[in-house]
Amino acid sequence: MRSDIYTPKKISQLFGQSISKTCLFMAEENEEIPRGKRCQIGAINSRGWDMTSLPSIGEKWGFMKKWDSPLCMAIFTTKGGVLKTTLSLNISRMAALHNIRTCVIGLDMQGDITSAMGHDLDLEDSNDLDAVIKKLNETKGLADIFNRTARIEDVIRDTEIPTLKYIPETPELAALNESLGNINRREYWLKEKIIKPLKEKFDLIILDCAPNWNRLITNALVSSDLLISPLECKINNFRNFKVFRYFLDEFKREMQINFDTLFVPTKYSTHKKLSREIWQWYKENVSALAETGIRESVYGEEATALRWSVLEHASTKAVAHEMRKLLLEISVLAEKRCEKIKYLAEQEKNKKSLFSMTV
Repeated sequence: MRSDIYTPKKISQLFGQSISKTCLFMAEENEEIPRGKRCQIGAINSRGWDMTSLPSIGEKWGFMKKWDSPLCMAIFTTKGGVLKTTLSLNISRMAALHNIRTCVIGLDMQGDITSAMGHDLDLEDSNDLDAVIKKLNETKGLADIFNRTARIEDVIRDTEIPTLKYIPETPELAALNESLGNINRREYWLKEKIIKPLKEKFDLIILDCAPNWNRLITNALVSSDLLISPLECKINNFRNFKVFRYFLDEFKREMQINFDTLFVPTKYSTHKKLSREIWQWYKENVSALAETGIRESVYGEEATALRWSVLEHASTKAVAHEMRKLLLEISVLAEKRCEKIKYLAEQEKNKKSLFSMTV
């Protein structure tokens, strides 16, 4: 059951840490976290914190640490139904709950991540079709920025977590995809016009990509510092993987870009022999494979349907423990990527300095 109040026990379960009442109360007194409030949970009078307080608590006691510079992360593979949006939702919500300022951009015409961010909650309860259509028409997205009828500030939407924002998908994404073919530096529009200014405001930008490789996806990959690619432990994705990896390597070589990649095994089942064998093959043959996968689980499906991360919905279940390990691995990889970016920037600066001295 979804609750608006987080007790010390629930906070400890969410972040996977032993956080005592005393620690929380001392942090309150020192003004390191917002003050909690008295609440009635059943017959017990307790003390808890609401959603807006969690980022401060997560930053202090959570398992994900802030990295030094802003990152753009694409979630992409050329197959649907492999938990791509589930990964985007879990990474974005948990990063935001660790006070990592996060912005999610949906690039899939189906709009799954936009729905997961809660964009259409009030539309579902509306009884007035005209009002719904009016609101849909008023929703601005990337196409409006491209057409210069909106600014970036106009299209960013809030969520219930103060450190999590999103840019909604709109039907005009299809037209935007076609229009990108008519401009110069068409592969760099997203990076230069959207990602670059967003990096001045956010620590993490997540691009939830469509499963078809189009111009928007090319823009997403060019913009990215880190690619998270779901790798389903089923035969269809197994057959598709070699071709996908080949095209991915060719794309990086031709575009002369070098984002880091993490392949994440998804939908594995310990009860199915074929699933176990496919995961074992991935372990033996796939470089940059995550150590932890995401199992098939009703709790994961319920969490996504509720628009929550699995750690918020079922923090004590096995699927939540695995997600926590995976998010920690992604956090460490992000930190290493930041160090690499700083190193490469320093190298480029030294090259320019040496060239200037030579001239």
